[in-house]
Order: sequence, then C-alpha cells, then structure tokens
Amino acid sequence: MSLIDLTSMAEPDEEQQENIEETLEALKEDIPDFCYQCGKCTSGCEAFILLELEPHSIMGKSRAGFIDELVNSEEIWTCMQCFKCQERCPQDLSPVGVIFALKNLAVASGKEIPGGYQKMLQSVLGNGLIQQTKEVLNRANDTRKRDDYDLPPVPKPEDMNKVQQILMKATQEKLR
Repeated sequence: MSLIDLTSMAEPDEEQQENIEETLEALKEDIPDFCYQCGKCTSGCEAFILLELEPHSIMGKSRAGFIDELVNSEEIWTCMQCFKCQERCPQDLSPVGVIFALKNLAVASGKEIPGGYQKMLQSVLGNGLIQQTKEVLNRANDTRKRDDYDLPPVPKPEDMNKVQQILMKATQEKLR
C-alpha cells in the first residue's frame, strides 16, 4: 500500500524522488530522509509568518515522493531564501537547498516562473542587486540611510559585464 496525498489524490512518484535526490547530491545538500519533522525550520521561517510556508512539510513531502506536486505548487516560490531553516535544523539539513532543487526542477520542466523572479533578474542584470538599498524609518520616525548607521555600502559585483554575460548565457541555454 502506498501513500496518497489526500488533497490531490496523487500517489508518490519514486522516479521523481530519485531525481531530486540526485539533484541534491549534485548540489552537495542533505537528502531529506534524515528530517524527523521537528518543525524548528518552520518555527523560524519568515515566509511561514507571512505566507504560511512550512519547510518541514516540504521536506516530508519530498521524502514521501510527492515531488511533482511540490514542483507544480506555488508553495516553493514563497521561500525568502533567508537560510534560517538551515541554521535552525538540529540534523544540519537544508530545507532551503531542497526548495532550490525543487525550483530548479520546476524551471527545467518548463513551468512558468512567477513574475517577481523576472523582476529580480532584471534588477540583477541592471545594477547587480536584487533591489536597491532603501531608506528606513527609525522609532522616532526619522528617515535614515546606511551611512547614518556607519554601515558600509552594499557591495556590487566588480565586473557587471561578466555577471550580465553569465546570466544571459544561462537564460539563453534554458530557452533552447
């Protein structure tokens, strides 16, 4: 008797599970089989607070073989890549690594990437950063910049032309 995802009535795909394990091994990340579902990753997840992302659930679903459901879900795209899940894991696993691998599988299988990622790519191509640094309000409602707090400027890539060439080459290879 095999597991069934009761929300979609899908059965696990063992071939897809092997595919993600191979992808994770190639990335030198931990295979989710060692996750014992303690939930520490989820308790510190910024996306859980805002968007109800549950990294431990993703680990469990990938371990159970529901890779196709994860690849086709919006759930993997809500990850903020803060790496708190990896830092908090008592097993030294990397839920964010699994999420990256799932995103890679989604892109490789031709799934549409959410619009926010396209904007980030355009921003990286344009100025080397996902977003420009912003001014913030302090508790006294005064607008402050990084300089006001003696913070160094945000480093940008030294050779923007090289970064642009690499990103464009990778994008064009995916389009073929």
